[in-house]
Amino acid sequence: MDSLNVTARAKGLMFGAAAAPPTMLDPQYAALYQQHCGIVTTDVALKFGRVRPTSMAPNWTDADALLSWAEANGIKVKGHALIWNEYNPAWLWTESATGPDFGALTAPVTVQQAGWYFDKHIVETVGRYAGRIPIWDVVNEPIELAHGRADGMRSKTWMHVFGNKYVNRAFVRAHEADPAAKLFLNEANLERFAYEDHRVAFLALIDRLLDQGCPIHGVGLESHLIMWARATHEGIMWLLGELSERGLEVHISELDVHHAGNTAPALPTGTAAATIDAAVAAFVRPFLDDVLSFPCVTALMTWQLADKYSWLAGTAPRPLPFDSAYQAKPLAFEIEQALRNAPPRAAAP
Repeated sequence: MDSLNVTARAKGLMFGAAAAPPTMLDPQYAALYQQHCGIVTTDVALKFGRVRPTSMAPNWTDADALLSWAEANGIKVKGHALIWNEYNPAWLWTESATGPDFGALTAPVTVQQAGWYFDKHIVETVGRYAGRIPIWDVVNEPIELAHGRADGMRSKTWMHVFGNKYVNRAFVRAHEADPAAKLFLNEANLERFAYEDHRVAFLALIDRLLDQGCPIHGVGLESHLIMWARATHEGIMWLLGELSERGLEVHISELDVHHAGNTAPALPTGTAAATIDAAVAAFVRPFLDDVLSFPCVTALMTWQLADKYSWLAGTAPRPLPFDSAYQAKPLAFEIEQALRNAPPRAAAP
């Protein structure tokens, strides 16, 4: 098949995927990225817990290696993710559970010290790569209605330090460190059926940030699609219409498909590979048609590129465009056709 990024660029779009330094040591996998990707997301290499495994000197080894590889191959890099309520170092937070009460600081770290580390991490990380990483996911997954807050936000970690102002603070610090960088807010579940309240809470957060003069330039729709949860045409069209009206750029930032389950239209574990691949491609088709119909959507990125390295490999083993032997699957051809069908943008970002 043709390069997905070349196909995307013909319509003023970018195609890419998350990438991690260990996987780039696989020459066949690296070659797949070189063929198909115009942009890579840093996956875990720049997350707080990876960069700062101790409170002492940061560890830039993985990020530097990935960036050097990408630059050598003419591939743009998107930094992910500066601030998240997950994946934080054990020396700072006591646990990494997902419940609403997670947020106890590890002794003897104080709230004031945690705030200092928050600022330090953003400023040092963005500043180190200023001029080299042009796009950042500044805050990841701020919304979780199950935590019971009136504003719909997660009641974890950084909420305990700054309250809901932590999101704006993160963007301001990132902008100060590199005024030329595009800054994104990345969120999960925005495409899911019956998640209207989630979409409303997310858009309300966007409006609060804009009202505060926050230097936000775009939004990432993670799009970890789940077949049994389904995707909503109406919800996607509404949200993207609202984001477009606000002048925000949108990335489909972490696309893959969880196809396994006991609830239709998901497929039982053990379903034949050809059946899975056909069902995944058919499931994704209307979603891609919807999101790529909006000119504000400027990039389509999958979470890793081939099944072998997917985080879903153990539960839904065929979630990505290329299989574990790096061969294109029906999903790859579906993406290619959706990119060809997309209305042209002015130019690739």
